[in-house]
Amino acid sequence: MAQTSQQTAARRLRRIVAAAAPQPVPPPGLPAPCAAAPSIAELEGEAIGRFAAVKVVLLKVGERGVPLASQGEVEKLFKQRSLEPVWVDQVNDIPEDAAVIVTTGTLVGAEILAKMPKLRLVAVAFTGVDHIDLAACKARGVKVANVPGYSTDATAELAIGLVLAHLRRLPTCQQSIKDGMWACPRQEDLQSKTVGLVGVGRIGMRLAELFKAFKVKALLGYSSSQDAAFTLNGGAYVESLAGLFLDSDIVIVSLPLTATTKGLISEKIMELLRPECILVNVGRGGVVDEAALAKFLAQGRFRAALDVFDEEPLPTNDPLRAVPEEALLMTPHVGYQSTASLQKRLDATVKNILAFLAGEAINSVV
Repeated sequence: MAQTSQQTAARRLRRIVAAAAPQPVPPPGLPAPCAAAPSIAELEGEAIGRFAAVKVVLLKVGERGVPLASQGEVEKLFKQRSLEPVWVDQVNDIPEDAAVIVTTGTLVGAEILAKMPKLRLVAVAFTGVDHIDLAACKARGVKVANVPGYSTDATAELAIGLVLAHLRRLPTCQQSIKDGMWACPRQEDLQSKTVGLVGVGRIGMRLAELFKAFKVKALLGYSSSQDAAFTLNGGAYVESLAGLFLDSDIVIVSLPLTATTKGLISEKIMELLRPECILVNVGRGGVVDEAALAKFLAQGRFRAALDVFDEEPLPTNDPLRAVPEEALLMTPHVGYQSTASLQKRLDATVKNILAFLAGEAINSVV
């Protein structure tokens, strides 16, 4: 039976989605494809034409997160894909007829969703979706797609950098030189350390690879699921979070914020850390009890480094701001902000929208 033009276009759009993911390797004995698939741009140019320009509302970032890309870059890429970008400053400015909205860190709650009866997709240009009311989206039949994995390398590298900055006393060394001196406290190396990873997902697994290269003394992992790849990198899973904190010199948290993980790193758990220990959080701020953390750091109980906070930006009167940098290193949630990561985020967000228009689910969390 001859295919209609719509069937052909739909088939091409499915190929676009497939091209966005790694292609499977043929099993032994089966021939590999004779030719490479057409490029995504070629397929889009042929297939997207069946749609009138699709209006996509982009929320400009206020104080949380960074924009998807420059306005010029976004408009150029979206229009190439037959998507019409519409920019708004606040969620209250979103047109009622919006079918797709793109947000990075802007909160999207039930009240906002109720004002957009035609909304069908929230494209989150972030890995975390704790700022989206997922239950309200599900109740209204609104799909939510995120972009997992785009900043895995960048976030893991930042975590390593924060650990090294503490071990090598970099802030103190720099201040010493600025003060006209030429001295620094005794430094430490990584090889003598036991590293505990709270969360062994994409970021945790990348951290395991990097710490293996540093030849750390031991590598422990605490995770709701256990991937054999972690043990192949020399890691050992532990059943007890308390046990990991007791046995580790360095603890790195890379968990998302969920009902289960909120406050997981509690005052009781942090009491187990020794003065020479370092606690690093590059996951989500709400996973760690920040009030207890600030108290412990002020007492010199251990050292810490944070790239994420329960409230972002960090309030000017937050007690964490008063902790000396020898005890606490802070970065303003920049783990994902490398040039390469942001480009991956833009590309993945556009592909999520195109997949939705093609009737495919890609990176869907609702």
